[in-house]
Amino acid sequence: MRFSRENRVRLAGDFAFLKGNSKKADCSAFVFYCLPRPESSQSRLGLVTSKKVGCAVERNRARRRFRAIFRECAPSFSVPCDILVFVRRGYSKFEYSKLKKSFLEAAKRIIADAQK
Repeated sequence: MRFSRENRVRLAGDFAFLKGNSKKADCSAFVFYCLPRPESSQSRLGLVTSKKVGCAVERNRARRRFRAIFRECAPSFSVPCDILVFVRRGYSKFEYSKLKKSFLEAAKRIIADAQK
């Protein structure tokens, strides 16, 4: 799966809508917001990496990691959803596999709650 324009949350209004209307999961390395979408659409990802995360190199590394995690996990979601991730300062202490596991568990938990 390629990370194209259709897979990105790009507009500020979409970020604000997601933050206000979606379910939140507080993982230790990041804060995760998820909102299921209509069946005919694709899953989308929005990333927020503030300067608190680190220098530009660290922020870009965080974005690359979470985009890769999203590409691996999104096909396994039962319904398409919009995901917003706020990366925290200490994310680099966690291994890729731990970040992926937290991301996938949070997404599946929120999707399951939304389908009830």
